[in-house]
Amino acid sequence: SFWHTLSKKKLEEFMLSTDPVAIVANFGPSPSRFISKEGKKISIPSRVMLGEGSFEIDADAKKILLQKDLVAMYGVLHNANTVEDFKGFDKRKLIAEAGQRIEKAIEEGLASADPSLLNTFILLTYANLKTHRYYYWFAFPALLPKGDGAQFQVASTESISQVFSDCESLRSFYAMLAEYQANVGLKNRGHFVVLMDESGRNCIKIATLSQYHQLKATDKNKLYFGYVDPSTVPTHPGWVLRNYLVYIKEQYKLQICNILSIRDTNFDQIAKIPPGENVSVSSIAMTLNLPLTSENTSLQDEKTTITTTMTTSTYGYVGWEPNAKGRLGARVVNLQSVFDPKSLAKTSADLNLKLMRWRSLPNLDTDKLKQTKVLLLGAGTLGCYVARTLLGWGVRHITFLDNGKVSYSNPVRQPLYNFKDSVGGKNLKAKIAAQNLMNVSPGVVSEGHCVTIPMPGHTVAAKQEEAVKQEYNKLKSLIQSHDLVFLLTDSRESRWLPSLLCAAHGKRLVNAALGFDTYVVMRHGMRCGDEKQKERDLGCYFCNDVVAPTDSLSDRTLDQQCTVTRPGCAPIASALAVELAIALIHNGSGERGSELGAMPHQLRGSLRKFELLAIEGRRYDKCTACSDIVLNLYKEQGWKFVLNALNRPLYLEDVTGLTQMKKQAEELSFDFDEDWGDEE
Repeated sequence: SFWHTLSKKKLEEFMLSTDPVAIVANFGPSPSRFISKEGKKISIPSRVMLGEGSFEIDADAKKILLQKDLVAMYGVLHNANTVEDFKGFDKRKLIAEAGQRIEKAIEEGLASADPSLLNTFILLTYANLKTHRYYYWFAFPALLPKGDGAQFQVASTESISQVFSDCESLRSFYAMLAEYQANVGLKNRGHFVVLMDESGRNCIKIATLSQYHQLKATDKNKLYFGYVDPSTVPTHPGWVLRNYLVYIKEQYKLQICNILSIRDTNFDQIAKIPPGENVSVSSIAMTLNLPLTSENTSLQDEKTTITTTMTTSTYGYVGWEPNAKGRLGARVVNLQSVFDPKSLAKTSADLNLKLMRWRSLPNLDTDKLKQTKVLLLGAGTLGCYVARTLLGWGVRHITFLDNGKVSYSNPVRQPLYNFKDSVGGKNLKAKIAAQNLMNVSPGVVSEGHCVTIPMPGHTVAAKQEEAVKQEYNKLKSLIQSHDLVFLLTDSRESRWLPSLLCAAHGKRLVNAALGFDTYVVMRHGMRCGDEKQKERDLGCYFCNDVVAPTDSLSDRTLDQQCTVTRPGCAPIASALAVELAIALIHNGSGERGSELGAMPHQLRGSLRKFELLAIEGRRYDKCTACSDIVLNLYKEQGWKFVLNALNRPLYLEDVTGLTQMKKQAEELSFDFDEDWGDEE
């Protein structure tokens, strides 16, 4: 609809701009339509229509051209930023400026080539995008002759069928009119000249206004000025005729003119009515007296092109539409109940982001955020908060991976679950999280996968190998199909394989981990590509360790099995992780600051000290997850390498050189102790 398109353009294009915007509308002839009110039939005239294409003038004009009965109207939209600005529009000035443009088009002869200049409109709007209430006020500028005796007077009115000699002549006229509108330009469709034969009862030709003098020079036959009339009142013409008569009066200096008000549709169908059948039409013919201005009282030869000077005192300017109460004032429409609730929710969800672009972040790429596919490894406390914060940033593709089920302890800490989800203890976290996320925001695309991440130190028996391999392949496939991965699991060893896969496949990874009152948020480094720049590569979660990840879940007490942490840690860490990820997405390269600010490598926070440290760690050449030797072995061996890491606790330390390094460190420590003893 027009209002939906206006809302979108206000948010994305106009923003705080109040510059006038060119728009296009259309209207057409309207056969008599009636509604019943209090037992009486009331005629309904044709309406000026605006739609979603009203802002695309050329494209919408072509659509109008395809509908034979429609006439284009060109206007100007003035959209206010506040309701106070809307009330403060200088309406007297706007209508005067529009009237002067019409006068100029008539005076300079521009309206002869482009009659659409005679009928324009002004639309004042204010869109309250929170409540979806739209304030609007139309004006259809008209030139009002001043002075006594300056008004146009209707001498006679009759049905158009009485103008033509018989039904065949009438059908012939409508056939010519259909052909005229099919071939003439859109701007000439609503106004035309009708040339009659010597009897004045048969149509010879239909031409544009610019051909008027040519017709008068070659023939003295009767001429009618025709126009498409939206009125349904039998004896009264529509508003389109007002400026048309001023044009005829000033351009041709006629004292009397003949008018055809065309109110019928489907001209070609009328023309095809079989002979002998009655032709019923709604159009009317009128004869009007056009008084000359006091400054120009004499008529000149009609064969001569007449130019006139229209002074500002000749005409007044009117045209502001009354409201529903019949008073001059704006109208208001509340579309909250009309819009599709899902579309409304989607539009409202993006409102904050669109408003960011008005002042704070003009270059915020909301389309990039919307198209980014995010994988959350873990649907617990961190996963729930990260997902909700991603929604706020306009991310619309979110996938959950978790192997747990919703328990009674989850809903109070994890905002994507409720009590009903925990009853029975059979609902999979990943599935429920995805479903409830779509309940929060219907426009989001979300799915959940129940997958157990293979972990070093958790031995895989021969009969389990195929099942674990399937879990590995599923994890790898999900990582490859997403743009960004959040690592939000609750154990150290569960972070190893995702870290390895993201490094091997060049995927961005953001890690968040919790202690009791501490947390760490970090982004894993991306390879620079240049061998000389390797020392500048940022490290991963395991680059600060000299011990390979191993089983830390077995033989633990209840407080060790659960993630025991201060309730404020997870929301803080999740928010920081998302903010870091959004900056990373928006920046692209990943190693410099972005428009959103700095992009630290690691953030380590403490609630006990209310402290937050931004630190940086370089890539470690003996890292068990992202070092060159590990990545090369994985690329060569694939699943075989992963299986060795799962089943052999010291395998990763051996292949990376950590075992040898620790052995050398022990030898140095022994030598140091020997030397210290000799000194004593």
